[in-house]
Amino acid sequence: MKRATPPLVTIPGSLHLKHAIVVGSGLAGMTAAYRLQQQGWSVTVLEAGARAGGRVLSLQRDGFVLDLGPTLITDKYNEYLKLVHELGLSSLLVDSSPVIGVVSGRTLHLLDASKPLSSFITTRLLTTTEKLKLIVKGLQLIRPLAGLNPYELSNRVHYDAESMASYLNRVFGQKLNDSLLAAVARGVTLSVPDDASVIEFFAGAVAASGKMQNLIGGMDVLPNALAARLDIRLDTPVTAVRRSGDGVCVSYRAGDAVLEMQADACILTPRFKDAAALYAPLQQSGARLLRETVYAGCYSLQLLYDRRTQREPFIIMVPRSASTEISTVFLEHMKAPDRAPAGKSQLTAFFNLSCEHDFARWSDERLTTVARDFVESLFPELRGHFAGSQLTRWDYAAHRGNVGYYQALDELLHQHPADNPVQLAGDYMAVSGQESAVIAGVKAAQRIMQRDT
Repeated sequence: MKRATPPLVTIPGSLHLKHAIVVGSGLAGMTAAYRLQQQGWSVTVLEAGARAGGRVLSLQRDGFVLDLGPTLITDKYNEYLKLVHELGLSSLLVDSSPVIGVVSGRTLHLLDASKPLSSFITTRLLTTTEKLKLIVKGLQLIRPLAGLNPYELSNRVHYDAESMASYLNRVFGQKLNDSLLAAVARGVTLSVPDDASVIEFFAGAVAASGKMQNLIGGMDVLPNALAARLDIRLDTPVTAVRRSGDGVCVSYRAGDAVLEMQADACILTPRFKDAAALYAPLQQSGARLLRETVYAGCYSLQLLYDRRTQREPFIIMVPRSASTEISTVFLEHMKAPDRAPAGKSQLTAFFNLSCEHDFARWSDERLTTVARDFVESLFPELRGHFAGSQLTRWDYAAHRGNVGYYQALDELLHQHPADNPVQLAGDYMAVSGQESAVIAGVKAAQRIMQRDT
């Protein structure tokens, strides 16, 4: 096996800089690399794929800007927004529409998140009795939600003993759950309510709160800006990571060659089962997490129309009673002005692969037909104005936080030493999302730097 030694970077009159290897160039990996680099570390990012950015991906087509992965942020994404401002992207930040839709049957009810009280009072989605019950029973959410940090759940793992569906049915009742809460649950998580821990609902609700925002140019503007500032080696899969003295030795493929690189530290950012395959000690310390983790896929389908929708919510939450196939619809032209040309519409339908349908066997045409039928039933003015579609099949979109997952994660975080030169980062370390990925990268970089002090 050949050895590759990265060039030593020196500052006049100083010792050689510390060197770190980051495995994976998603948001977690690039954030960790960027934060280490800011503190004077030499950082090499090894990426198995042909591009950086992970599951954040955008493209331009016929005047539309299409976000094929994550589709929104909020003003509560503090660490994410720090990067936006530091990288000079503040001028690209825009507010999205605060209007949310909830489907009941095939009727679309609109709620304005900027006017929650008046929207709640006037909506016909719920009866007066249901509204009163929601208020009274909602007081029970004060204790679990008060002060909850969706990106640090160690003080909430005692709730990880009941499913989302069981909790919502017990507290609010089946009817209210079916008419509203199940749709909200589907909108904030990729998990199946019957299996998902109620922590997913608590954390997802808090993580999704705040004013919805977006970036002109596409969601991949931020990862692209990070990538431009880092040493990223694409098409370079890592095959093993092991301790070597006080540091690490990373084996990787470069073309047909298998090479080794020595470093002072390594941050692993692939999904946990892949990280455990690379670094053997995780198979013991993370054995419970390996057993408890279920990975969820998701298909995103952009539907393009040459006519503008008459009603314009940003997010439409869809209960299973309205569609077993589609969990959420986004009106992309309501999140940023560049997502569709004037007078046109772009809507994204998300198919949740954790339902009973075997979407992997469905053709692109069948998926498109199902999505069009549903969308055009809500927006009949779009019929006859279909201009094209873009389907992205994500076999892996996020972990599913089933009952027991957060207890297993908490166990791993307590067992994996903070002073280990091999650290972990990824959005599986909290409720999934772009902010959790960035925070995981920041924390991993901090642990590496603290070890060095």
